Amino acid sequence: MRFNNLSAGIISAPSCLASFLAAALIISPAFLMSVWSGEAQAHKGHGGPMVSLMKKKEALKAMLPGGAKIVKRKQKVSGEAADRVEEQYGVDLANSVYTYYLAKDRESGEFIGAAIIQKFGYRHGDVSIAVGIDAGQRITKAAITGLSEKYIPEFDGTVGTGFIDKYEGMTLKQLAGEVAGLESADKPTRLFASRLLEAAALLDAFLHSAK
Repeated sequence: MRFNNLSAGIISAPSCLASFLAAALIISPAFLMSVWSGEAQAHKGHGGPMVSLMKKKEALKAMLPGGAKIVKRKQKVSGEAADRVEEQYGVDLANSVYTYYLAKDRESGEFIGAAIIQKFGYRHGDVSIAVGIDAGQRITKAAITGLSEKYIPEFDGTVGTGFIDKYEGMTLKQLAGEVAGLESADKPTRLFASRLLEAAALLDAFLHSAK
């Protein structure tokens, strides 16, 4: 009888182990997600404090035509404008509310330029960029206006900080071609160029549908 009980215990052990593994497999995705989320929160801010490299007023003044009336707007992109941008530049705009600025000619009443300042995540910190375009879909100015302290040397040694002269005067189609050819470039340059294209394409969508 003692032998039978021992045998039953030995036989049941693999079954218990299998049940445990099955349960672990069921709960592991949620468990891993919670761990990853915790790690992401733990690392957030490791890039150091956000350092302002340029004042908002300075950036907008450089990117919008002088003498124009500046109109601040906050809205979503229309479906028609978003489709147009995706077709022309290959940019899929998010269905979000954006704050941007339009330049209106005081005599003709036509919108002749647009600018926007946006912040996005980079590694364990943030980057703030600004871009302006004219009515001919050309970049007037592009800049990195803010950056987490830890990554300033990394950007200084690659794409740069402050005004990035390389993109001034470039058409959006030229910029789209530039982005497509940066697969092997350093991460700051790739990220800045792609975010710059998204922001400029967004402005083109708003400028195209402005009334």
